[in-house]
Amino acid sequence: MLQLALLLVVAWLPGAVLFRLPLLDRERRATLDPAERVFWSVILSLATSLSVVLLLAWAHRYSFSRLLAVNGTITVAAIIGWRQRLRLNPARHFSVSQIFALALALLCAYRFTPPAEYIIGGKDPGVYVNEGIQIAQRGALVVQDPVIAGLPNFARELFIPRHFDAEGHPRTDYYSSRFMGFFVKDADTGSVVGQFPHLLPASIAIGYGINGLSGALHALPAWAALGIFAVYFLALRLFGPLAAGTAAALLALNVVEVWFARYPNAEVVMQALLFAALLANARAHVDGDRFFAPVAGALMGLLLFLRFDAVLGVAGLAAGVAAGSLAGQRPRLSRIVSAGVSACSAANCAARFSSAVAVGAVLLTNQALPGSFTVSF
Repeated sequence: MLQLALLLVVAWLPGAVLFRLPLLDRERRATLDPAERVFWSVILSLATSLSVVLLLAWAHRYSFSRLLAVNGTITVAAIIGWRQRLRLNPARHFSVSQIFALALALLCAYRFTPPAEYIIGGKDPGVYVNEGIQIAQRGALVVQDPVIAGLPNFARELFIPRHFDAEGHPRTDYYSSRFMGFFVKDADTGSVVGQFPHLLPASIAIGYGINGLSGALHALPAWAALGIFAVYFLALRLFGPLAAGTAAALLALNVVEVWFARYPNAEVVMQALLFAALLANARAHVDGDRFFAPVAGALMGLLLFLRFDAVLGVAGLAAGVAAGSLAGQRPRLSRIVSAGVSACSAANCAARFSSAVAVGAVLLTNQALPGSFTVSF
């Protein structure tokens, strides 16, 4: 019961309060299907919790109790400020989509669990899991390793040989490797940082705070289920219930989706956030719901903390908004501001902490795409 209460505080309560705020045309979103209301409550809660984790870990101050305190403060402040005005009208009629959403959740729980116990070892899965547990235990994105700091100068080349770039110059983004996927930023202070962007490790840190190592491993099936629901609700908005239900069911049964749902990776998180951002963008720019404009911008910004190639999805969404503006559809300023703030934060974090961004840029430019390209916002 304690784990369930912690899960609600982290993954439902703040988002439910934000969704119910009597601001930005609440009457529009109050007409949404109850299942989609729950979906947005979860997405908003996770976006809030992950932002808090990244901010606190950036300041070397993260702890699970502080995350709970921030979420609790947001919730209590909203309740005190708006009180009875947070109440939403109940659903006027029963719909088959509510039963289907419940069945889809049960199908995801059956197909996506138990997760693979990928805890030790190198390569991407082990690095993601250990990055997340490092944040949970040390409270920071960059940790100080006393073993590295205690190495005498004459012994450094033996244990952590300095890395050089292709031209033979010492690398400036990091000094050497501590373990596979973990870089020594400064040999004098012993600062070590994980290779990958920190959004997925932040969610693993939240899972670790809820239920230890088991909770950390179950963060991936949870993201995979959210990805299925994001696809379902977007398809429901664009194509109707038959196409949406068929697509979501087939996707949940697909062996590739099941594999990645149980295996630590950033792709399933990108699926959830990108399709949720597309849905929020449609709600804002097609349906005219002002609430979802900053939501779309914030989700696009969070994607930049997940994977380098997320810039392609963000650029595609931005291109769609630009095309709409050429057709006379005015872009929402709140969306631009929220996306811009997140993008600047991601650029600052990448410049300070991660060498993976530079490596990813080279790989994407030289291998994935022929020639050169420029992405502008």
